[in-house]
Amino acid sequence: MTEWHTISSRFSPEEKRILDTLHQAYGMNYNQSLKTGIELLGRIIAGSELYLMSDSKILKKIKRITKKYNRLRDAEINQVLKEFPKKQQESEYEKLFADRNKIFSQFDNVFVKNRKKGRKKLPRKKGRPSTRL
Repeated sequence: MTEWHTISSRFSPEEKRILDTLHQAYGMNYNQSLKTGIELLGRIIAGSELYLMSDSKILKKIKRITKKYNRLRDAEINQVLKEFPKKQQESEYEKLFADRNKIFSQFDNVFVKNRKKGRKKLPRKKGRPSTRL
């Protein structure tokens, strides 16, 4: 049987806005989005640790193979694009970018960094300066 642990936490307004956007866009409640985010972060960290700690000779071979297949894939994509008429290519590009803009428009306002760095400026006190030391 699964043992559950309850953890309470506080979120900044920016983090709450991200959770609300996930809830509205994908129907995920707060717990689901947090669990998915933690799982994704764990997988990214594990993958990067594996990449950093593995043997460098193996990584060099993997990079070489990856570059080779990327070149082959690019050549195949260019070949396929040559077969399509220009008008169809343009309409497909427009459709692709419209779909992309539709998806990413929800998150454009979420990940905006509008905070100013540094300490807040304190308002100046009115009146005469004090002469006491």
